[in-house]
Amino acid sequence: MNEIELGADIIGSDGEKVGMVDSLVIEPQNGTIQSIVVRKGFFFPTDKILPIAMIANVAENVVTLSASSTEIEELTEYMDTEYVMPPAGYYGAPGYMWPSTQIYNSDLLVDEQIRERMPNAVILSEGTLVVDTEGDDVGRITELYSDDQGRVIGVKVEEGFFRHHEHYIPAHVITSADDNLVRLSVDKGTLESITGPEDLRAARPSMPAR
Repeated sequence: MNEIELGADIIGSDGEKVGMVDSLVIEPQNGTIQSIVVRKGFFFPTDKILPIAMIANVAENVVTLSASSTEIEELTEYMDTEYVMPPAGYYGAPGYMWPSTQIYNSDLLVDEQIRERMPNAVILSEGTLVVDTEGDDVGRITELYSDDQGRVIGVKVEEGFFRHHEHYIPAHVITSADDNLVRLSVDKGTLESITGPEDLRAARPSMPAR
């Protein structure tokens, strides 16, 4: 498949133009295109998320689909809260996004309630080991920073990779976690360029559970 260009026209299988390529949604673990955001046009009042599997052909400034404009109308609406920008420098060009992972502080919310509502949610706890995308030790979580809904916006990590220095890691580079391990979507080189002690001043620590 040729490279998908931002701003390219998107044409349904019935020959109707359904919109334009607004941005590309990238899988953080391997950098492959997962879907594209269709900028709203004549047919749609809102932007849509188009799975990459629905693309039949890519040519210069034109993306042709295997589905009609009527079928595209039924696609999921794009929501800002479900996507995040990759860390600075991770992708060289604008127009790329990552799916947003819902991450929560285990001390602020009951795990069972979260799992029931959102099976794919990531639950974090202090003391958990953090590794990069290669599986290398980054350190252990010593503090969690959450918003008013208990969603984690970042973590403080000490020891390991940072040699006893405190560093703030933004939540959008966390891809998965279990009781023993937190996995990141970036390697150490990228991680070092997007984190730093100065970020701790802007973050807000989680309040203790009541």
